[in-house]
Amino acid sequence: MKQNNLLLNISDQQLQQAGLTRAQARKSLAALDYRDNDVFRHVMNAENPVSRKILTMYLSDLLHRRIVWIGSEATEPVKANFREKGVRYDVMVRIRDDQGKPMLVNLEMQNYRMAESLSLRSQGYASRMVSDQIEVGGSFDFIPVLQIMITKRMPEMKVSREYLHYHRYTNEKTRKRMPKERCRTLWIEMEKTQALERIPTEQWRISDKITYMLRYSRDPKKQKIIHELIEKEEVIRMMEEKRRDFLKDTSYAIARMRMKYDEMDEKTVYKKGIEKGMRKGVKKGVKQGMVQGIIKGKVSLLKELLRQKWELTERDEKELDNLNEEEVNQIVQVLNRINTPKDLHDQLKKLSDSKRQAENHAQFAFSQD
Repeated sequence: MKQNNLLLNISDQQLQQAGLTRAQARKSLAALDYRDNDVFRHVMNAENPVSRKILTMYLSDLLHRRIVWIGSEATEPVKANFREKGVRYDVMVRIRDDQGKPMLVNLEMQNYRMAESLSLRSQGYASRMVSDQIEVGGSFDFIPVLQIMITKRMPEMKVSREYLHYHRYTNEKTRKRMPKERCRTLWIEMEKTQALERIPTEQWRISDKITYMLRYSRDPKKQKIIHELIEKEEVIRMMEEKRRDFLKDTSYAIARMRMKYDEMDEKTVYKKGIEKGMRKGVKKGVKQGMVQGIIKGKVSLLKELLRQKWELTERDEKELDNLNEEEVNQIVQVLNRINTPKDLHDQLKKLSDSKRQAENHAQFAFSQD
């Protein structure tokens, strides 16, 4: 597989600022699989014929209904107010089956350490899917929604050998669970698909094969089965082609940068070199210096990726240097849509307007007090 050179062309200084060696960068890129959010979105986003076919086959088999139409929805809803927690769906689609019944479906790839908050997260996402359909003065009727949470393992489901688990909401009057067609969450435990190995792959459902691929595509111990699936299943071959396309696109560099950002955010700002007993003021200064260093490293990587698209002006450089950490992260979240200087200026203006709105709101609240 041909490796893309976009991230590897970044200077040694840039890689050092990000805390990456060139060998680490190559190793990380080679291991990129469907559990990475950006790869998952690229393969399953339904914004092109190949992805639509993959997703249609997956959902049709998973939901036991023949889907005849599928269309992409906005994955980043507009906030109603600046204090509202942001939401970014992984893959949001609107589907219609052969009976003409519509449904709004969101697939979330949850392959990270926040296992203790997955239940609350799923409820928040499903609630947002419903609330976005309801308008002031209108009825409370909404298109049925389905939240699909694809995760590694759910500890509370140890007693079950199945890897699919449905959760439905309860009607407060009748105390009966609402029909499956209204509002529900489907949990998919990728780890439990390993049990499928006890039976021939010919007996697996297509949804079994796709879920197995999502989990074990890069697992060396599973390559014999993976190769067999790729040889026999058109949909699995298409998934691999889409993953390879992703590695040839700038999106993969963005994905690696986002992952590195997460790692940098999780690191403690106190290093081993800070001796015990140092004065509080010194510790505070070291902490602030390290935070500033992390921000500069992020901005530096961001500018380098933008230079792959156009030559940054002095104004561009200055505006990017003035961003704080939260603003840099917000720019990274929409980096796929920034392809021209105008796109960048529009995003910077949005950040500036949002900051000004927050300041005005704070001033107004203070004056009211």
